[in-house]
Amino acid sequence: MIISRYILKEVLLTLVAVTTVLLLIFLSNRFVYYLADASTGNLSSDVIFTILMLKTLDALVIMLPLSLFLSVLIAFSRLYKDSEMVAMLACGVGIGRIYKTVLMLAVFVALIVSMITFYAAPWATEQAYRIQDREKASATMAGIASGRFTAPARAEGVFYAEYISEDQSEIRDVFIHSERGDQQVVFSAKSGRYFIREESGNRFLELQDGYRYEGLPGSSDFTITKYKTHAIRIQKQEVVRSNRKHKAYPTGELLDTEARRQFAASHHWNFDDLHRYDMAELHWRLAMPLSTVLLAMLAVPLSRTNPRQGRYAKLFVAILVYFIYSNLMGVGRTWLERDVIAQVIGLWWAHSAVLLLTIILLYKQYGLSMLHSGKIATANPPLAKKD
Repeated sequence: MIISRYILKEVLLTLVAVTTVLLLIFLSNRFVYYLADASTGNLSSDVIFTILMLKTLDALVIMLPLSLFLSVLIAFSRLYKDSEMVAMLACGVGIGRIYKTVLMLAVFVALIVSMITFYAAPWATEQAYRIQDREKASATMAGIASGRFTAPARAEGVFYAEYISEDQSEIRDVFIHSERGDQQVVFSAKSGRYFIREESGNRFLELQDGYRYEGLPGSSDFTITKYKTHAIRIQKQEVVRSNRKHKAYPTGELLDTEARRQFAASHHWNFDDLHRYDMAELHWRLAMPLSTVLLAMLAVPLSRTNPRQGRYAKLFVAILVYFIYSNLMGVGRTWLERDVIAQVIGLWWAHSAVLLLTIILLYKQYGLSMLHSGKIATANPPLAKKD
């Protein structure tokens, strides 16, 4: 029991550290991506944090299996490096007991991954889609910065203001260029402000003390109008539902064949094609918790090193194995979507390959002694070497 708690402590501490590092890498990468969207007016800065958290919840589906895999590998590599694993095996702590401890933690993490991949991740993805759809509909002036020419989202033209207040209620030294067919329309104004008419709810940009130029480029047919105030109505965009990836659909909806048949008919899609994508998504969701357990089991024999090699000696090999496994699942998902392999085969062949690799490594390291009553034959200690 003490040995089990010690192993769990080592793996859990490493798991927290690895997961934190992966989260920081993901958050920094996605934050830069959403900032770029905000700068072009596709997103407002108010929703960046919300979308980032929703995307992080979805990313945990991939992140947790990898984190546990690396944590078991690093923790056990340290035990081998400090000869603690050799001492435990010599004292009668069999590989079966070690696997029981790792399996208990792997199953617990797999249950968390299952809850996320089957329920939380689809919900988070759908919410992110809805927020982005609303932002695209209302992002007429989002992302505009003072002193810079900007093409607002869903607006045909270029906008420039030397000064914009923080709440965008006041602007100064304004330049607006737009096109109406062959005609070019240019506005210039010393100042401006936004207001909403209470009776209609329409939003307007009111320009003050400026000129309006309208005409055809290259011709003398130009109209120049000087105005004291000029109001431009900002068109309200309807929220348009964007196309969803299958990972945004709830698991229950993917399993409801009749509902999916009606969905395909309403969108004029081929039901067989839609069904293949649904099944491929279900196989993928099932693969996430299963891969969590398989990778944790693989990490134990893969972490076996000589004390002279160091605790990170197998890290490159482990990452290579993970990427091969991940790519095999990705290829298998594509094959399912394209009907290259039968649905009954699914991704089981990729999981079987990892399970077979684990068995081969265990057999090479411990032989048939791993099948005994949890003890390793002392005649052949795992790291016994002569100088």
